[in-house]
Amino acid sequence: MKQGLFRIQSASVDKGYRRALNRAIRDDVVRKLMARDPKPLAKDAATRKLVKNRLGWTDSAALMKKNVRSIETFGQSVLKDGIRHIVVMGMGGSSLCPEVFALMFGKHDKVKTFHVMDSTAPEAIARVLRSIDITKALGIVASKSGGTVETRSQEALFLKALSLAGVKRPGRHMAAITDKGSTLEKWAKAHRYRKTFINPSDIGGRFSALSYFGLVPGFFGGVDLRALLDYALAMQKMIAERGDATNPALVLGTLMASAAKAGRDKLTFVASKKCAPFVPWLEQLIAESTGKKRKGVVPIEGEPALSAKHYSKDRLYVNMHMTSERPAMSDALRRQLTRTGAPIIDVVLRDAHELGGQFLLWEAATAVAGYHFGINPFDEPNVTESKDYTKKLLATFEKAGALPIPEPVTEFNGMTVLALDAKQKVRATDTKTPSAVMKRFLSGMKAPEYVSVLSYCAMERTTETAVTSLRKKITSKNGVATLRGYGPRYLHSIGQLYKGGPLNGRFIVVVQKKYRTLAIPGASYDFGTLITAQALGDIQALRKRKLPVLVLLVDGKPAEALAKLTRSV
Repeated sequence: MKQGLFRIQSASVDKGYRRALNRAIRDDVVRKLMARDPKPLAKDAATRKLVKNRLGWTDSAALMKKNVRSIETFGQSVLKDGIRHIVVMGMGGSSLCPEVFALMFGKHDKVKTFHVMDSTAPEAIARVLRSIDITKALGIVASKSGGTVETRSQEALFLKALSLAGVKRPGRHMAAITDKGSTLEKWAKAHRYRKTFINPSDIGGRFSALSYFGLVPGFFGGVDLRALLDYALAMQKMIAERGDATNPALVLGTLMASAAKAGRDKLTFVASKKCAPFVPWLEQLIAESTGKKRKGVVPIEGEPALSAKHYSKDRLYVNMHMTSERPAMSDALRRQLTRTGAPIIDVVLRDAHELGGQFLLWEAATAVAGYHFGINPFDEPNVTESKDYTKKLLATFEKAGALPIPEPVTEFNGMTVLALDAKQKVRATDTKTPSAVMKRFLSGMKAPEYVSVLSYCAMERTTETAVTSLRKKITSKNGVATLRGYGPRYLHSIGQLYKGGPLNGRFIVVVQKKYRTLAIPGASYDFGTLITAQALGDIQALRKRKLPVLVLLVDGKPAEALAKLTRSV
């Protein structure tokens, strides 16, 4: 089995990196973690207990290798019964790995469509349902806790669609992946789901790629599960046995943390076309694991390429591609970055199934980074905050029949500004035109600050093009890193970093004034109300920290409002 290339260039952070690496080698961090020893990450007994209950990922490849046959048997029986459409319903770690598989491998040759439903945007959900024959579809409901509101709402709608289509045994068109004793397990049993996969409870969501959460959808996504796990097992052996600087997880995690401590906390992925789908999974793993106690690594995914002169010295770069394609990082850009002292990580894959080893490598490296930061990489202390705000807003809706929308700061044609800043009073001159609004929002901005564009809408090509143009304009004008996310999915991935990590982000939040009507069976609100409440809830969490937030309530298509912002920068 041939492995690809992994190489680091520590450059300007070399001194701090070497010092930190020697300490990690003395503490034998990786080998202890791979042996399920929580001591490197926890000093007190209570925290050690919590950490130990999240180390199941360290050998999940070995466990799943024993269960591959059961996954294949299930998948083959589903296809034998004429199922041709697969819909995975989940959020965060439960959906991002299946999405990687769908984008990098396509689908099983007997599957017509493979969808990952991880949005509450009504148009996104309706589009999936329009594209399938529900009578020949299997819904895979993936939730560790079993209580995720987005996933359970999608599940209720899918079951309703099966019923309306006249399917007499809807449970035969459903499967669940969850933890033992969860509400989803009980629901699936009561409604006679075709199959319930009980995942090991000591594997957290964002570390669950090499478990049932990733592998069951992976079968339908055309993945050779045995090849994937063989690469993972080879990586497991390597990082569990090596205690020195030849351990890739040890050096990767140490470099990420050392660079961040030296002011290079923007982990910028420059990924080729074939590797780009892997990066959103890495983004959620790194951001949600390290972004706490005002520390963390800020992963930069999908940022449009510019020349080195536009990049500030707050970045660490990852150059990732397949051997079958040219690197996304050109030789010219690499030379320019090297002259500035930028650290660079090279990851080159020979085979897409090497992702099995990459999943485990980055999981272990992220745990090592947690050791260097002095944090627990397996908790998510700020994730529930936005959820709690959303619950309160929905409770208000149930009583009053409407959500409490903030008073407008200013209005333009097709666009209402609901918030502009959280620190200083907004003057009238700041709101006369879109250009004035953007000038105020970006005023005084410089690295290590960053801008994140958060769109509460369906992921569409036109929206993504508009977001990319805005990101490119901001970076070229201000020299700062930019991120982007779609609500509410980012709440389950990078949202922890925005609230718990370094408080140097500025946020542009786009919410639609009116969403199409799509009822949630059994709920007093529809999907449009839910996604609006989720947006407002997260805005409250961001503004609570006095972070600059530009909130736009838009008529029509979000892409048009984003294009208007780009022109006004």
